[in-house]
Order: sequence, then structure tokens, then C-alpha cells
Amino acid sequence: MTVPTTNRSPAFSIRRASHISLAVSDLKASIAFYTEVIGLVVSAQGDDVAYLRGVEESAHHSLTLVQKKDQPSCLRLGFRVDSEAELDRAFDHFSGSGRNPAFVDVPHQGRTLHVPDSMGVPLEFCATMPAQHRLHDQFHVQKGGAALRYDHVQLLAPDVAKASEFYTDLGFRISDYFVDGEHDEKPLGIFMYRKNNPHDIVFLTRPGPVLHHFAYIVADSTFLFRALDTGGSLGYASNLERGPARHGEGHALYVYFRDPDGHRVEIMSPPIQMGDAEDVPMRWHRGNRHSWEYPAPKSWLYEASKFEGVEIEGKGTAAKLRSLEDFLANRPLKVAE
Repeated sequence: MTVPTTNRSPAFSIRRASHISLAVSDLKASIAFYTEVIGLVVSAQGDDVAYLRGVEESAHHSLTLVQKKDQPSCLRLGFRVDSEAELDRAFDHFSGSGRNPAFVDVPHQGRTLHVPDSMGVPLEFCATMPAQHRLHDQFHVQKGGAALRYDHVQLLAPDVAKASEFYTDLGFRISDYFVDGEHDEKPLGIFMYRKNNPHDIVFLTRPGPVLHHFAYIVADSTFLFRALDTGGSLGYASNLERGPARHGEGHALYVYFRDPDGHRVEIMSPPIQMGDAEDVPMRWHRGNRHSWEYPAPKSWLYEASKFEGVEIEGKGTAAKLRSLEDFLANRPLKVAE
């Protein structure tokens, strides 16, 4: 099996993954976590909603938190397009493919298009947001990890090749994919991008579609530890799920946290640059992934945030994955004599 081929002449031009909307149970608690530990700043806030952004971002928001009484969930994934004209092209494209797109009014965004992807994941596209003052040089107001900017989102899906076809048809290029063994063909994970780094959206093989995590970039490794130290000081030690460590693909340093509702957020060092014509998908397997990270804990492997109103498929097909708990339980204990 091969990975999908990118459509180099897509129906409309997507610039990048740009924002995400989450349903939370306690807005005040969620704001405290994302501002104090991750280091986002609040652009606007109402009684039941808050809009946050990274300190480097001029866009009004990259994270929307909506207080809801129902189970916490992911409400929508956001992407930016190049212009208003691209939104019209997107509408025509999705109308022609039977996806029932709709223009909607969204606070603090320009004209916004809502549409589901091929699995039913709710997406939105917009071209503009009100510009905000960048705070990357205002060190006296930065907190925690001082997250710079929104980077990517990772989803779980039972068939990552099939899930990726929707996005490669829209012009997403594949930076990396991985299989299990050296001679295996079936992709277990696919990384896709539109901007100049390896990931705007990632798919891993599990029951889905569900949101695994979303990620922000920090300036360097010291800000990872600032987030960790700040979180520990403020009582968020149990919110640390994985890391600090280094990824096998891309080799970025990372930390994963769980927010007060269990939504997973990653902060990571700046990724590698790519996007030239000669950049082709990199194939990874167990034999060529060199990293000093431990295996992921079971929570990281199997827990995720549901999309509101979207049915999960492949519930009985999840492979048994090597977890941190399994690794530690089976590691020989060497006792000094």
C-alpha cells in the first residue's frame, strides 16, 4: 500500500492549520491552565467563551474555549485560506462534492465556511481575523511556556491512508509516514503540511475520528522547562502526561499536557523547515527512528477527545501498542551484588 498522492492543483488554496475550538466544563479553570502553564494570552472573553492566542500571533485567536454542560469535546478545526476569493472556490468545490458547506458568522473572524471532512470531522475555513499586537518581545507579560504560535493538530482514524486522501486532494503534502517493520507497507501514521514545516494535520491509526492533540511551538527547550516548572508550582504536576523528550520523526523536543478537561496539548521546539519541490515523503519504521524518548503511556496511546456529534468507527480494531507501562514492567531489574 502506498500513501496518497498530493493534488498539486487543488480547487482552492489553504495556507495553514490555524485554530481550534474546544468545549470545556469550567471556563475559568481552562483559561487559568492555558494562560499560566502554556502561556497563551486572552484576546477576548465573554460569560461562556474565551479567545486565546500565542504571544507571537497577530491573528485574533488560535484557541477558542466554549463552556458547555455536556461532555467536553472538540467543536471544530480551523484552517486559513489565502483570500476571500478562495472561500468562494472552497464553497463551490465542497458543494460539487456533496458536502453541504455553509457560510456562517463567527465572532472575531472574517467570513467563515463550515464543512465536514470525509469522516465527518467539523472544519472551518476563513481568510481573515482582526489583527492583534504581537507580544513576543513583551517579556514582562509572558507566562509559563510563552507559546509562540499554533502549529498542528493530530487525529486518530481507523484507516489513515483513506482519511488522508481528503486532505491530499486539497493540496496537503506528505512530509513523513511510518510503518511498523522495515518491510511493511501499510502506513500507521501520516504527517501532512501546507506551511513550511512537516505538520499541519497528522493521522495515527486508532478508532476514530477523534482529536488526539493540538500543538503550539515554543522558542526553545528552556520554555518547555518553564512550562513544567510553572505547572508544578501551580499544582498542575498531574497534568503532565509525556515528556520532556525528543520525537523520532522530525526530532523536535516536546512535552504533552492534559488540560483540566483532559484535552491534550503539546508544546514543542521549532520544527524543521520544508516545502521545496524536491522534498518527498520520508518513510519511517522501527529500525530507522532514532530517539531517546520512552514509549508513550497508555493514556497517550488510547485516550482522545471526541468531536461533538461524530460517530467513532473501528472500536474493535485497535492494535495492542507498546506502552510505557509495558516497557517498565518488562525491563530487567539489575541489582548490585
